[in-house]
Amino acid sequence: MHPEIIDSDYTFLQDLNDKKPINPPMDKISEYIEGKRILPPNTPFPGFWRNSRTPYAVEIMDNMAPFSPIIETSFMKAAQLGLTATAENIIAYWMDEYPAEILYISSTESLLIKWATKRLQPLIDSCGFKEKIFAQTENAKTRRSGDRIFCKEYIGGTLDMASAQSAAGLRSDSKRILVRDEVDGAPAQLRTGEGNWLDVSAARTNAWGARKKIMNFSTPTTADLSVILKLYESGDQRKYFVPCPICGKFQVLEFGNEQSEYGVKADFKAGKLKDAYYVCEYCHEAIFNYNKTEMLNKGEWRPTTETERDYHRSYHLSSLYSPVGMLSWLELYDVYLKALKDPVDGMRSFTNLYLGLPFIETGTRPDISKVIELRSGYSAGTVPKGVLYITGGVDVQRGSLSDPKNPPRLEMEIVGIGSKYKTWSIMYKRFEGPVDDAGDGAWADLQKWIEEGNLNFIGYNKVNIPCSLMFIDSGDGNLTDVVYSFASLAENIFPSKGFSKIKTKKGEKGDIPTNQDFKRYRAIKVNQGMVLYEIATNYYKKQIYRNLRVPRAPIDPQRAGFCEFPVDYGEKFFKMMTAEELRSDGSFHCPRGRRNEALDCRVMARCAGDIYLDAKVMDFKAAAKAKGGDQAYVSQINHRSVIELLCKKQGLTF
Repeated sequence: MHPEIIDSDYTFLQDLNDKKPINPPMDKISEYIEGKRILPPNTPFPGFWRNSRTPYAVEIMDNMAPFSPIIETSFMKAAQLGLTATAENIIAYWMDEYPAEILYISSTESLLIKWATKRLQPLIDSCGFKEKIFAQTENAKTRRSGDRIFCKEYIGGTLDMASAQSAAGLRSDSKRILVRDEVDGAPAQLRTGEGNWLDVSAARTNAWGARKKIMNFSTPTTADLSVILKLYESGDQRKYFVPCPICGKFQVLEFGNEQSEYGVKADFKAGKLKDAYYVCEYCHEAIFNYNKTEMLNKGEWRPTTETERDYHRSYHLSSLYSPVGMLSWLELYDVYLKALKDPVDGMRSFTNLYLGLPFIETGTRPDISKVIELRSGYSAGTVPKGVLYITGGVDVQRGSLSDPKNPPRLEMEIVGIGSKYKTWSIMYKRFEGPVDDAGDGAWADLQKWIEEGNLNFIGYNKVNIPCSLMFIDSGDGNLTDVVYSFASLAENIFPSKGFSKIKTKKGEKGDIPTNQDFKRYRAIKVNQGMVLYEIATNYYKKQIYRNLRVPRAPIDPQRAGFCEFPVDYGEKFFKMMTAEELRSDGSFHCPRGRRNEALDCRVMARCAGDIYLDAKVMDFKAAAKAKGGDQAYVSQINHRSVIELLCKKQGLTF
């Protein structure tokens, strides 16, 4: 137990005992609430609160008691489990039994209003401490009641309520108790630019040290965005083990699937769902919904991983544990069958709301084994026949100096582009070292490499082909000034920033005849006249994935868009090139654990190629006008015109 808890809270309790209070504070929240709170008739279990109905909630409540060594509790939950009521029990204890400063945060304003008006007041009334709510300072001018919608004052503390996006409500007074409801329902960053709302709200508890209490609970969203998933993974990941009523073996209840030997199974009659039951993982006998009461009361929370933060416990619970009288396994299976009819939205809701798990949307990506087959007979650093112009992209990775698997570095791909948008990867190079100083570390190595003439290449028929344009990703803002500084000293190297899509501004012309609102890229002035290129990354990723699927023809010339790679490229490169998944809505997702630097570099290089061609078209048109060419001729100059001329210069067939 933390010394601070012993020194402060037990001393406080002893002081109360010396004064002989009628009812000294109870040590455990579960003991305080048992038989005290009265649930209204419109709830599944009206009447006095009984811990035996939701025994899995007991440990959660007691973690938040003043004499528990646990500081933070994170709960990734499903629906129909009574855990919102559990959080309310905790708030009632700290208002009534052991008064303290409390901050309750809801994800949105509308949910906050609903909780404050429809949940909190009945809680106060049912626990019998309404008379304790009154203004703690007298002020005849303001006539403060101490009982406002979003603020309840009582002897020993105040309950303040705020939404996750209310910056003013998150940064004011110090709070000992912090309860954050549905953390996945709010945008991570505050609208006012003050940072992540979780960090801002947690800072309110810092003055309390090890005596503070933080509770996070939520149904999760998607695996890549879920906040509660990250909080769960940072704790000891506890699961509720229950015994089989037949063999007695403890196990975690899991929904399973048709291939699983255990999990929820169903009986059908004439094609209609008749019953659902649970098959034991060990004895494979059927367990029925009415058995859950006994199983839950004999269950126990067990950590499934070790964590360096012993004071942070995290939990997961699915709707399979919903008490008898609430959601049954039959009802749960019926929801599952309906979700199957809508594999995306239906299964997303089922996974989030009923399994209490983040939804992992599966997308499509090129088959890596077939992409590896696109390696040809040339080596890295060679410019194959067919390359007309060369571009490049540099991805900046901050990494960590203490992590050999993910060091700070620059990753670069040099790409050759030919007629009909065929591409050749000329080299993929990595510069390791610190990246926070444009004149040092990896940047100094890149600069030296450039100064040695390595961006000049010799193509077919000994034609000199320099790297016409290179982009460096300016990143998420942490290293933007460093990228700007490096690019300002280099020729034909510009900073870039990716956006999933770019819409036209007023007066701009779109890039696609069928979608005049769309731009492939946009050049803007930043940092004292420097040009930054914004890139519509989804557009280029789709183009790249489409081209990676173009198979090799038996003989040259290869098909339009065909991609070739050096023979000495390893599998790691191709994993990065195909790391992201294209979803049904046209967006891209990179699952955690996959590296996508090669794909990001290719996006920059391909966009640079389009910009190079667009610039050449403008040059050709200007030259044609200067020579007196008529408007009809000038208007016909396009990318094809540029490619034809480049082919002619190298003695290649268009």
